Amino acid sequence: MKQIVYTIILASILAGCSKNNPPDMNHFYRMYGSENDQVGELIEKVSRHRLYFGHQSVGFNILSGIQIWEEETGISLRKVESRDFSDTDSVSLVHFKVGQNGDLKSKIDDFVLLMDSIPADSGSTAFIKLCFWDIMADTDVDELFDYYKEKMYFLKVKYPHCRIILVTVPLTNAQTGFKAFIKKIIGRQLFGVLENINRNEFNKRILNEMGSDFPVFDLAGVETTLPDGSPHTYKYKGNKYPSVPSYYTLDLGHLNEYGAKFVSYNLLAFLAETLK
Repeated sequence: MKQIVYTIILASILAGCSKNNPPDMNHFYRMYGSENDQVGELIEKVSRHRLYFGHQSVGFNILSGIQIWEEETGISLRKVESRDFSDTDSVSLVHFKVGQNGDLKSKIDDFVLLMDSIPADSGSTAFIKLCFWDIMADTDVDELFDYYKEKMYFLKVKYPHCRIILVTVPLTNAQTGFKAFIKKIIGRQLFGVLENINRNEFNKRILNEMGSDFPVFDLAGVETTLPDGSPHTYKYKGNKYPSVPSYYTLDLGHLNEYGAKFVSYNLLAFLAETLK
């Protein structure tokens, strides 16, 4: 009996290790752009515009990915972290923290408030990236989405000089491997399983109900797709749901260097196309 248990444990560990082996850093999925795009040219195109980016932790991961591309190409995007927009004329990307993690309404309210500070003549673009912590297993998705939708349309009408971009909510890895195996045995819920179902529902509503009126950067779609273009999913009660591959993350949710690099490429390609 002990031998069987040891075999199961070893197999689980080896399976987990194989999933964590990252692919080639220069081979990744492109939802936006193409293999022919020169990243330096994408950065240059984006730098011709003025962007205001509200975010929290995964946003910093994405910005670190942009920095990797800057170091590789030798071309920089002028950016600054600031909530004061009065002296940012020479900056292409102004980014800032919004609200509190785990409180989606506080982020939206903070973003709405800061929109008043964007110069009316800037021909600017603004977007807010919510966090996976903002939508959990017990979240009322309908209530929060209705609040989000109302505020984004309010901004679109109130600030016609500013282009509003929407961003889908990032997902996490749905826990697998030996720890997941043990949790199943003792009847505990696996990390990310129910949470991702709610986040996915929120994202589907962004795409289906608002996608015709706003440009949408599908962050969740990018980070849940494998380098070969196939979706990374898990099963729950007979249905498949998207999740982030473990080799894209540091801690099941935040992006590691590889994840940051390929997500930031897709954001740069999306912006270069959208801001024409």
